[in-house]
Amino acid sequence: MERVILSHEWRQRWLMLGAAQLVSWLLRGLYMTLRPTYVQQHFACPLRQTGKPFLPTFWHGRLLYVIYLYYRQRSTVLVSHSKDGAFISQILACIGGVPAARGSSSRGGARGLLALIKQVRCGYIAGFTPDGPRGPRYQVQPGVVTVAKKTGAAILPVTYNARWKKVLRTWDRFIIPLPFSRVVVVYGAPIYIAAHACEATFEATRQEVETSLRQITEIADGYFQASGKSQRPKRAGV
Repeated sequence: MERVILSHEWRQRWLMLGAAQLVSWLLRGLYMTLRPTYVQQHFACPLRQTGKPFLPTFWHGRLLYVIYLYYRQRSTVLVSHSKDGAFISQILACIGGVPAARGSSSRGGARGLLALIKQVRCGYIAGFTPDGPRGPRYQVQPGVVTVAKKTGAAILPVTYNARWKKVLRTWDRFIIPLPFSRVVVVYGAPIYIAAHACEATFEATRQEVETSLRQITEIADGYFQASGKSQRPKRAGV
């Protein structure tokens, strides 16, 4: 019986690895076709130029393209302990050797945050989906502020949208850009919190992160609507 169980587990692992490798190839192909535009990029450039670690922070549903922005750098991301989290970890490893810290707000969170803090202190850029892995959608959980407080790293709000896309019917309304689509990436101003910050300041910072993410998401969601209107020909006599 034990041999049968072990054989089944190994088969599942190999199937997951094969599927992750296939998805990573498809994503690489997709990324090569997308045409990005960057808005408020001046918020991100100074952080990259300093060479110090920072915390790109983005909604769970906007994860797919944002990870592409950092996968070639020394980066990591917090991924849940669920089966979906394990699969995402495999995909990240196949795409560019991105190590994932396992944990979430609902399971293994403290352990995951401790792993991230260690990695940030070693110079890693650490990505956060502060409303993941189960929501509520567009509500920031305190984990990213905790890591920023412990490490001194800046929180960098970032989001994206695509002109042509598939929006999944999931709690996070996960966005999948379609091939050859235009993509807009929008950054917010870096947010800092001091190591000695009190509880009230901590909560104010959490709210600031949430407000910033909501604001830049509105910009991203309205970007192609605005550009589409501006490109429409005016009617005669108007």
